[in-house]
Amino acid sequence: MSKNRNSMIILGLFLGIFVTGADSFIISPILPEIATSFKTSVGLTAYGVTIYALCFAFGSPIFGPLGDKYNKKKLLITGIVVFFLGTMLCGFSTNLLSFYIYRAVAGVGASMFVPNVWAFIGSNFNGKRLNHVMGIVMSALSLSIAVGVPLGTTLAQISDWHMAFWGSAVLTFIVLVFIIFMPNQNVINPNARMSYIKSFKNVFLAKNAVIALMITLTWMIGFYSVYTFLGTYIQSTFGFDVGMTGYIFIAYGLSNFIASFFGGKVMTLLGKKRSINLNASISIIIILGLMISENNILILILLLILLAFAQGFGVTSLNAYIVNIVPSNRSTLMAFNSSSLYLGLTFGSGIGGQIYENFGFFGVCSMAILGLLIAQVITNLLKKN
Repeated sequence: MSKNRNSMIILGLFLGIFVTGADSFIISPILPEIATSFKTSVGLTAYGVTIYALCFAFGSPIFGPLGDKYNKKKLLITGIVVFFLGTMLCGFSTNLLSFYIYRAVAGVGASMFVPNVWAFIGSNFNGKRLNHVMGIVMSALSLSIAVGVPLGTTLAQISDWHMAFWGSAVLTFIVLVFIIFMPNQNVINPNARMSYIKSFKNVFLAKNAVIALMITLTWMIGFYSVYTFLGTYIQSTFGFDVGMTGYIFIAYGLSNFIASFFGGKVMTLLGKKRSINLNASISIIIILGLMISENNILILILLLILLAFAQGFGVTSLNAYIVNIVPSNRSTLMAFNSSSLYLGLTFGSGIGGQIYENFGFFGVCSMAILGLLIAQVITNLLKKN
């Protein structure tokens, strides 16, 4: 594979993960504004995150495995088109029900797009190069927090929260054009006749597959329970408006971006399993710090930066580990991994909403620690491949 072709693929997938990531995270700092617009509570509005996540979680096992049978690039294009429509329509929402419906459409599109990004990487790269590329593309998710979320909140502040989704739709259309011209996959697919049942069986009977998926699930419950309500907590505690809250996410996002971008080097140095385990432990310690830091904004920002590094290194290592567990069925495996991730988002935002309203941010952090502790225990059950 030529260097130019490599660069085109990496850039195209990077941009795709950036826009889908920005759309997923953008809700956190503007939840209060959406709730006010629809004359409802933040807890109910947060179900927009939950519905998106459920559609992603259940759509991934349906659409993701198609990448083991058909051309991955065509599936990437189809997924990003559906995602574009859902995101654009969110900007036209006039009530909570329509917002829920359009978030569901966006979730379905993402469920087809994202798993095949990771599978496309796994099919075109290997060894240390795979670790490096996985880290670069995953860093786009972090960059979407650092750049996409503040951009969205700025648009929301200039006009209203609808503008954030319209801006996301414009970026998604640009990504669509870019992916259309991205070099195609040069891999002959030996699984064109493989059934869903056979693909699922290959994944779930593989050593470490189910255990690794459980790590993703529990880790993301911990991560998203904190992240979803972080913006609301900052606004209510420090009295910041939506624009100021968005800018605080820059420090977190840039730190996570750096960690993910260089995650491949950390994986090579520590090994994937050790990196997952270590960064789960560090995340737990930092979240404990968030619980006892009280109302000091400087300490909060510092802890968020440290948490971003731990999450960036840990999640990049986890994805790089999982993508090679079942090489013959990467799309199916990464579909279930994405499903596990968004089920974690579902539980983190859904249950977290009730916990936040009853026990505040302290309760949400407690839930996060429990999820990460379980992830760490499960990590130690991984057997050497």
